[in-house]
Parts: sequence; structure tokens; C-alpha cells
Amino acid sequence: MITPNMLTSLRIALVPPMIYSYLYMPYYGEKMAFFIFAISAMTDILDGHIARKHDMITKLGTILDPFADKMMLITVLTMFVLRKKINHWILVIVAFKELIMVLGGYLLYNNDTVIPANIYGKISTFVFYVSGFATMLGFSFAHILMYIFVVLNIGTMFIYLYRFATSKV
Repeated sequence: MITPNMLTSLRIALVPPMIYSYLYMPYYGEKMAFFIFAISAMTDILDGHIARKHDMITKLGTILDPFADKMMLITVLTMFVLRKKINHWILVIVAFKELIMVLGGYLLYNNDTVIPANIYGKISTFVFYVSGFATMLGFSFAHILMYIFVVLNIGTMFIYLYRFATSKV
């Protein structure tokens, strides 16, 4: 049986081939990266679904899944900046937000406190994938979706910060 942690590990393992295909393959590289990005999106959906449905949530998974999400997110945004498809400030803001989230997660982890994912984080992730696909496909509205993602991403940070501040840490 495929476990959620296996799917999450696959998502992590997809990062190097995506970087290589998007940045260094002269023919069909962006198409290959698009395909890899699509697999990443599917594994992101499936790992959580399987873990919840089959009661396979593990402590390792609660660390690996957000790590895989952050790796893919920062990698994709970095690739877009390097290819001049998005402004660098988007990467800077999102990377700073993710750093804050990692520090908060570290504090919570050391105190055996878990703040579960919320619908806003899931919406933000969905908009990230849609904006990423739109950017890869060269749609003219992709930058608008990316701006919406940044706003949602920052908004989710404030929700998590509020939950962190009101938790018993």
C-alpha cells in the first residue's frame, strides 16, 4: 500500500528534476516541468486525503508534508524569478512568510502542540498551483492569480499567528 509519507517523499524527490527540466532542458523542459508540477499537486492532495481517510497521520508526516510544500513553493517561485516570469518581491515576501511559519512550527513541535491546517491555507495552496500552472502556460492573467496567492498566503500567516498566540505554548 502506498502510504501518505511515500507520496510526500515523492513530492520532495520531484524538486530536483523539476528544476533541471525547467531551467536546463532546451527542448520540452517547461512541458516536463509542468508535468512534474502536476504530479506534485496530485501527491499534495492525495497524501493528506489518504492520511485522514485511513487514519495514517504520523508525526513524521506532520513534518514532511509542510516541508515538501515549502520546498515546492520556494522552488517554483525561484524558477519563475530566474526566468523573469514573476517579480522577485513575490519570492521575497513568500520566503519570509515561510521562514516565520517554520520558526513557529519549530516552537510548537518542541511543545507537542499542533495547529491543524485550515481552509484558508488549503485555498492558498490551490491558488498557488493554479497560478503556477497559469504562469507555466503563459496565460496573461497569471500575474493576477499570483498576486491573489500572495495576499492569501500572507492572510493565512496571520491566522496561524493568531492561533499560535492563543495556544498554550
